[in-house]
Amino acid sequence: MTFTNDCRRASASSLRMGRRDFIAGSAALSVVATTPLAGRAQSRRLRGLEEFIREKAQRDHIPGVAACLIQGDEIAWSHAYGFADLEQHVAMSLDSLQNIASVSKTFAATAIMQLVEAGLIDLDADVNEYLNFTVRNPYYMSVPITSRQLLTHTSSLRDGPAYPRHYACGDPKMSLGTWVREYLTVGGRFYDEANNFLGRSPGMQWSYCNIAYGLLGHLVEAVSGISYPEYCRRNIFAHLEMNDTSWLLADIDQRRHAVPYTWASGGQARGRSWDDGPMGAVQMDGRTRDRPLEDGFHPNCLYNHPNYPDGFLRTSVNDLSRYLRAYLAGGAFAGRRILQPGTVRDMLDVKLEAPTRRQGLTWNVNYSVDGEPAWGHSGQDPGVNTDMRILSARNLGAIAFANTNNIAPFEFTRRILETAVQL
Repeated sequence: MTFTNDCRRASASSLRMGRRDFIAGSAALSVVATTPLAGRAQSRRLRGLEEFIREKAQRDHIPGVAACLIQGDEIAWSHAYGFADLEQHVAMSLDSLQNIASVSKTFAATAIMQLVEAGLIDLDADVNEYLNFTVRNPYYMSVPITSRQLLTHTSSLRDGPAYPRHYACGDPKMSLGTWVREYLTVGGRFYDEANNFLGRSPGMQWSYCNIAYGLLGHLVEAVSGISYPEYCRRNIFAHLEMNDTSWLLADIDQRRHAVPYTWASGGQARGRSWDDGPMGAVQMDGRTRDRPLEDGFHPNCLYNHPNYPDGFLRTSVNDLSRYLRAYLAGGAFAGRRILQPGTVRDMLDVKLEAPTRRQGLTWNVNYSVDGEPAWGHSGQDPGVNTDMRILSARNLGAIAFANTNNIAPFEFTRRILETAVQL
């Protein structure tokens, strides 16, 4: 098996605030929630953690940060810093909503594994057994693509040029099923043999891919008979009382949504390139990749994508903590079970060693704390960075949200977990 990282992301939109103004304003908005560790907030290590967050936010031009530490079924420490909205001076909080980028993929994995538990999906069966259209790598027409391969980024599917071009303000204008069919079937509007598929057989190459999760989401629809957002609402969000969580902007209180900001310096938007162009901003008139940006923060519109199961879930740190606490407890939180313990153990088990991670079933490890692997997922999209991690043996978890991109959010979760281990 060989490895590549073929997955890149698109861009962001427009306001101006200089670094000096940002630091002056946000320094006054450091907030530590009252939690079980509040009585120890004067300890050197906790003070060091909070100072680390402030310094990283200022150094990396981060408008707002929300983060928490989980011990067992409790939030043991939490912190919000800076602004959810710079222009309106709205403080970031643990209840601020934002899209969580690729952390969203773990929900697709949860939904698929629920259907596996119910005997409705076989991870090693050809996905075409569940679809009303045919998905095949055109270079390997006789080789089936399986759900296991989709969950481990070994399906041979690839994010072609159509993927970054479909970021747009508002909710998608086409259904998930239409999108994946048009992308993956011969003659489809977005079908591109050379760019939508790798030249290696399914199962033979690790290559991180967003499109795989659009297909997984549609598999959930095809098997369950209901839309992917409705399936998740009934079988994950409602069970965990994640009442402020949704795939669609139409279903959330957008007044509580943190503004996703792109930072520009030297006329260039911060971030990776994709489709041979720089990451820019998503705005009402499209991506800014082809035009220079003034230095400072540029607000993105609230955007979505027809491939939304890969990275467009809207939630808060408080809501997401309920999900992470369920995984820490072997699949249940507050008496409500979403997965069986054996399923969780299988998901958090190394299936292959990739260049930047140890890969499980969607969940992965890219760092360890005191010798224990930190299982979780990171996310990056225009104007957002997120990370969530658990140390199962120590019963600890950490979540961090930032409303800008390309700032290494795992540095927050790693420092939170390192601090917790030392307390």
